[in-house]
Amino acid sequence: MNITRENTGDLTATIKIEIRKEDYEEKVSKLIKDYQRKANVPGFRPGKVPYGMVKKMYGNALKADEINKLISESIATYIEGEKLDVLGNPLPNSEKNSGVDFELQEEFDLYFDMGFAPDIPLSLPDIEGIERYQITVDDEMVERYLEDTRKRFGTSTNPEESGMDDMLRGDLMEIGENGQPVEDGIKKSSYIGLNQVKEGDAKNRLIGLHKEDKINIRPLELFRDAEEAAKLLGIEKIKAEDENLILEFTVNDIFHLVEAEMNPEFYQKVFPGLELESEEDFREQIRKDAASSFTGETDKLFFRNVTDKLIKEIQFPLPDVFLKRWLLESRENNMKPEDIDNQYGMFTDSMRWQLIENKLIKDFEIQVATEDIRNYIKTYFLRQIPLNLEDDPEADKRYDSLVDTVMKNKEQVSKINDELYTAKLLDVFRNNLNIEDKEITYEEFIAKASALQEHEVDHHHHEHDHEHDHDHGHDHHNH
Repeated sequence: MNITRENTGDLTATIKIEIRKEDYEEKVSKLIKDYQRKANVPGFRPGKVPYGMVKKMYGNALKADEINKLISESIATYIEGEKLDVLGNPLPNSEKNSGVDFELQEEFDLYFDMGFAPDIPLSLPDIEGIERYQITVDDEMVERYLEDTRKRFGTSTNPEESGMDDMLRGDLMEIGENGQPVEDGIKKSSYIGLNQVKEGDAKNRLIGLHKEDKINIRPLELFRDAEEAAKLLGIEKIKAEDENLILEFTVNDIFHLVEAEMNPEFYQKVFPGLELESEEDFREQIRKDAASSFTGETDKLFFRNVTDKLIKEIQFPLPDVFLKRWLLESRENNMKPEDIDNQYGMFTDSMRWQLIENKLIKDFEIQVATEDIRNYIKTYFLRQIPLNLEDDPEADKRYDSLVDTVMKNKEQVSKINDELYTAKLLDVFRNNLNIEDKEITYEEFIAKASALQEHEVDHHHHEHDHEHDHDHGHDHHNH
């Protein structure tokens, strides 16, 4: 068997595969003999069917299967041996292969068209205008965080009379306009938080209630919409949508939250291990804590901004005619001509980013080893289930056992693998790009992130083929 290549463009070529009888004859003969042993033909005992009859019945199909298998293996070997960086899959050249007849021919000259990845001109320091946002933690945000924290660490009391921020626990019962229970109607226990109720007369009627008091409520008068009413009362949405729905609420308990006092004991509970003596120290720690909590969000937006910028700034050609044909002919894509016209821009953005990413990973020698993934998983469990490794020698084995269990989940391992590659790419961006740090408010950040989300294209969601413990390589045809 012989393979030769003829370039048909800067990024395309046609390969010719010459298959001769000796390349497949022995394997096909062996397959026919296997069929002969297993064939169940009327008039013959199992294993006694004549070779010639089996060959006549199955020979051509077995020959075609073996030649197709030979083609697939030889193309893969050729690509690997020639170190070709192909895009998509090689496609049969229908014009040159039109006369192939597996039944009549013994020798075959088969042609396949290929598309190749281009060389990518990549110099990160030359990329300008990359912004990295730092969210400003203002006094209002600190105040909100402080209020929420005081409530979270607060204590609950049971006053005799309900106030405007209290929580009521009681029984709901659906009643009709006549005040009588509705047959098969709503009947359940529920909570009503007065701070979740709309301001107005309906809320005012819930203030000043005592245990065992009864009050009729209409959910749509209490809450913003039917969805919120259904969620907070624990009833079906279709019921909550009924403007005529009346629920009798019997008060069983009243809860009042007393916020935690601002003192060193409270500060220690919120930030264990830090010696915060004054409210000023505590507020400053809140500010630091809030700022660091935004790092994950700002990193994600920074990464997306960088990928968008690189796709836009780094220009290189693609074998467009070949790729459009591959998208149309590949069964897994299941695309129609009109789909390709509409989606080709998104597809090429995705492919451009993947090629740029591969180039970065190669140039900066980024690798994720199996041990990196194991350490990531182990660190997660150490945070969730802290054990003293010095006092308990068996603890390390238990952690390793948990890691072994997670490592069996290929989907989870792939996700962690991608996260680690992204983290390493982020470090490359931080250390090699000309970055302009810009302070913005949280509201401005949300607006920017939302705007980007609306216009986000597939390249931010493509599935990576990072291979840990190996040189990084994508199967471009997986797009």
